[in-house]
Amino acid sequence: MRETLTRMVEEALLKSGVKTSAETPLPEILFSVPKNEAYGDYATNVALTLAKVLRQNPMAVAEALAAHLPAGAEGLERVEVVKPGFINFFLKDEAFRSTIPVVLRQEDRYGRSFLGKGVKVQVEFVSANPTGPLHIGHGRGAALGGALVNLLKAVGYEVEAEYYLNDLGTQMETLGRSIQARYRELQGLPAEFPENGYRGEYIREIAARLAAERLSPPATDAREETAFFSRYGQETILKGIREDLEAFGIRFDRWFSEAGLVKEGRVRELLDLLKAKDLVYLHQGALWFKSSLFGDEKDRVVVRANGALTYFASDMAYHRDKFQRGFHRLIDIWGADHHGYVPRLKAALKSLGYQPEALTVLLVQLVTLIRDGKPVAMSTRAGEFITLREVLEEVGRDAARYIFLTRRSDSPLDFDLDLAKKQSNENPVYYVQYAHARACSVMTVAEGLGLSREKADPETLHRLVLPEERRLCKLLTEFPEEVRQGAEKLEPHRLPFYLGELAAQFHHYYNHHRILQEDRELAQARLLLTQAVATVIRNALTLLGVSAPRKMVRDDETQTL
Repeated sequence: MRETLTRMVEEALLKSGVKTSAETPLPEILFSVPKNEAYGDYATNVALTLAKVLRQNPMAVAEALAAHLPAGAEGLERVEVVKPGFINFFLKDEAFRSTIPVVLRQEDRYGRSFLGKGVKVQVEFVSANPTGPLHIGHGRGAALGGALVNLLKAVGYEVEAEYYLNDLGTQMETLGRSIQARYRELQGLPAEFPENGYRGEYIREIAARLAAERLSPPATDAREETAFFSRYGQETILKGIREDLEAFGIRFDRWFSEAGLVKEGRVRELLDLLKAKDLVYLHQGALWFKSSLFGDEKDRVVVRANGALTYFASDMAYHRDKFQRGFHRLIDIWGADHHGYVPRLKAALKSLGYQPEALTVLLVQLVTLIRDGKPVAMSTRAGEFITLREVLEEVGRDAARYIFLTRRSDSPLDFDLDLAKKQSNENPVYYVQYAHARACSVMTVAEGLGLSREKADPETLHRLVLPEERRLCKLLTEFPEEVRQGAEKLEPHRLPFYLGELAAQFHHYYNHHRILQEDRELAQARLLLTQAVATVIRNALTLLGVSAPRKMVRDDETQTL
């Protein structure tokens, strides 16, 4: 629909004699959906944008365009110009009704496109250090990454999902020393727990498992003994992370190891390149990268005075490797505490000859768990936090993934555990899934009455004249645009908002109008609409990684099919 309207406006611009040039280019033609139906089905501000470029009166530009918009053609009923220069479009009912056969013909392909064809995108997300189990913050990032991968694929991008393992450095040594201390405690041996060690109960569990397996550290030097505990801990934790993500419905095309990056000499190769470009220098024994030359607030250390590589050095090499693998666009999903890291990484890319704009970093804000109306106290430093596994066991995968996506990723999220378990309209995922189940119930009953989608004649759709039916058809028409916008703007939260509105409209329609009735022609038309609604709900839920059940039970359900 938007493509048709865009084409109409472009033709009207030509007919109106508007002259464009390099200095006065044609602005992008954008459409919005007015909240008040009295202002039409769609509106555009193209006249306002163009008037600024042409230095003309916006109303005059809008009137000139409106005069060349073909009322009555291609489903357009009329246009109106309103101050300060908006053009409102009113469409005929059949323009929206015509979406139903398209939905039913395309089925699971409805909403998909080839917008990103030929563009390779890599989405790196979760990437939690293998020093502890995934917590709810990781769960939010996983839900976001999984939905983004699905959305980008839906509009034609070639997408790969990747998990980056920070399996080197001080943190891994600290993990080993933490497990080592707990292991010695179990053996009744003196143990000094590291000051910044990992204090969660999971460390004791790993030590106990190691002891139960009768695995003993090598009787060599202390360094090798710590490395033994570190390796065992990492393998155990990583196995748990993989299992949790699998249970959450998240799968990665590749697990990329920082240790492998260093072992293959990719970091050393990067440092040699920076030296050849004269982009590093020695200061107080450390090697510094001249990141301030490329927009960063100050220079950054890449090799410490003791010879140890910094995480930044590995990250530079890692992102260089991504581009060398042929990706055109990189999307990283990080925790909000990494905000200050973004400029230095973009500076690094610029120094290596890559466009900083090719990297997008999405920062995921904190999640606050709510139980009995009160926040659940958590502290990752003290090892006291709710794991993703615990949330999944309590509320299930569907509720967790959906609720994680109900807000913008850069906004804090309150996750109400009690609400997530309710089988009522208060629970947003249940509300949407129940709309799908209701639609499926209608179709099941229709089969018993001798009605089916295959037997229904699209010619009956003219019987859909109710305002509620028009609104449902209009929402179905908007679904491909929601998918496109969600992918292009990297905003999966658009789909839960859309689904909430579609479900609300269908529940209202279901509760106020009998779908299957004695008037078989009208019943057939409403059955087709119901089938289309179910298809779009299912397609949208699939993109979010949420199931679309065909049957659901609610205590207060009243059958009005």
